[in-house]
Amino acid sequence: MEDNRENVDDVKLDPEKSPIARADFLREKIKQRPINKKKLLRRTLITMTLAVVFGAVACLTFVFLAPVINNRLYPEETPTPVALTEETVADEMQPEDMYADDNAIAAEAASVAIDMASSELSKMKSEMTSHQADQTDYMDMYASLKSVATSAEKSLVTVTSKTSDTNWINDPYESEGQTCGVIVADNGAEYLILVQTSAISDAESIQVTFCDETVGSAYLKQSDAVTGLGIVAVKYKDISENTRAAIGVAPLGSSKTGGVIGTPVIAVGRPMGTRGSMCYGFVTSANSDLDLADSNYKLLTTDMNGSTNASGAIINLSGSVVGFIDMKYNTQAMPNVLSAVGITELRALIEDLSNGKGRTFVGIHGQTVPKDLQEGENIPAGAYVIRTEMDSPAMLSGVQSGDIITAVNGEEVAGFDTFVSRIRDVKPGTQVTLTLMRQAAEGYAELTIDISSDNSTDNAE
Repeated sequence: MEDNRENVDDVKLDPEKSPIARADFLREKIKQRPINKKKLLRRTLITMTLAVVFGAVACLTFVFLAPVINNRLYPEETPTPVALTEETVADEMQPEDMYADDNAIAAEAASVAIDMASSELSKMKSEMTSHQADQTDYMDMYASLKSVATSAEKSLVTVTSKTSDTNWINDPYESEGQTCGVIVADNGAEYLILVQTSAISDAESIQVTFCDETVGSAYLKQSDAVTGLGIVAVKYKDISENTRAAIGVAPLGSSKTGGVIGTPVIAVGRPMGTRGSMCYGFVTSANSDLDLADSNYKLLTTDMNGSTNASGAIINLSGSVVGFIDMKYNTQAMPNVLSAVGITELRALIEDLSNGKGRTFVGIHGQTVPKDLQEGENIPAGAYVIRTEMDSPAMLSGVQSGDIITAVNGEEVAGFDTFVSRIRDVKPGTQVTLTLMRQAAEGYAELTIDISSDNSTDNAE
C-alpha cells in the first residue's frame, strides 16, 4: 500500500492532456462599483431632511402633549370666582357700646341689690374702689393690642417690583420698589393681594415676601386707574405647603361712618415706611368723600402720624380691616396723618379686580341731591353732576355740570351711590344711556344721552 501511495505522488500530470493542469491562467478580480456622488448627496440630503422632520414632529408633539399629560398627572387648582361676604357691623365695637346707659346701670344695680346681701355688695364696692390701675395694667393693655397686630401679620406681605435700566454712562442696573400688600381673597388657585400700583408700575418682575420670609413670584392680575389700586396674584404652586399653612386671608370689617368714628384702631404693615412697624390710635373721621370719578369712596383719618410713603391697613381690635392706607389724599396741612380708604366702599372694587373684571369708566364726579333741596327748591331726585373728567366719555358725549342723572340704561337712579352701582353693572366698552334732567328757562327738561364707556382697569395677566 505504501508503494502505491508513493507511485501516486510521483505521477506528474501532462499539462497538455489534463484540464486541471491548464487552469493556472484563470484569475478572479473583484472590481469596486464606482461611487455615484450625486446619488450619495441626494440620499444624504433626504436623510437629513427626514431627521429634521422627525425632530420637528417630536418637538411639536411634546409641546402640545406635555401640558395635557402634565395636567393629567399633576392637575392645577381651578380658580373659583371671588365673592366677598356681606358686610356686618354686629361684631364691630360701637362707641355707644363702650358707655352703658345710666338707666340700665341703675336698673341692674337695683336688681343686684335685691338678690345680694348688703354685706356682699359693700365688700364688692370696697374692692372695686381700692383697686388702682398701675404699670402692669398699662403694659397688659398694650400687650393685648400688640397681640392683635401680630395676628394680623399673617395676612400682610411685602410686594417688591424689579426694573432694569441703564444709567447716564449706559451701565445696566436694577432698581426695586416696595409696598405693603394685604391678602384679601383666595380663589382656590391663587392668593389675591391688594396693593398700591404706583410702587409696582412698569415692573419687569414682581415678588412677594410672606410673613414666614419665603418669597414667591407674582403677577399683576388687574388694576384700577381711578384709585391706583390693584390685585397681585401668587399661585399656589409657587409657594410651599408650609407657607400656605402660615398665611391667611385678612377678614374685612366695616368702615361705615356711625360704626367706626371714635373707635380704637391699629395701623399695621408699613405705617412708618418700614416693614413691621405699627401704630395705635383712634379714627377721627370717616365721612370725607374722595373726589374720584364714578365712585363713592370714603377717607378715614386717624390721630396717628406716619410716613408719607406709608402703606398697609387699618384694623380694629377684632383684627378686621376697616381701611387700606393711602396717603396721597392727605391735604398739605396734614401730610403725615395716617389716612386710609374705607373698606366698605372698596369691597366692590376688590371683588371685581380679584375676578379680573373690568371697571366701566364714564368720568362723572357727583353727589346725591339732598332731600331738603328736592322739597324746598323743587330739584329732581338723582345724582347731581359736579363736573366731568377732561376728555372723558361723559364730557365728549355732552354731559354738563349741573345735570341730574335720573336713570342709567332705563334703571332709576335715586342718588350718586345708586349711579355708581348702576355703572358698575355695565360692561366696559359698551354703550351707556343716561337719562338727565337739565335746567332750562322753565324748570328742568329731560333728555337722553348715549355714552360709549371706557375701561378704567388694565388686565396685566
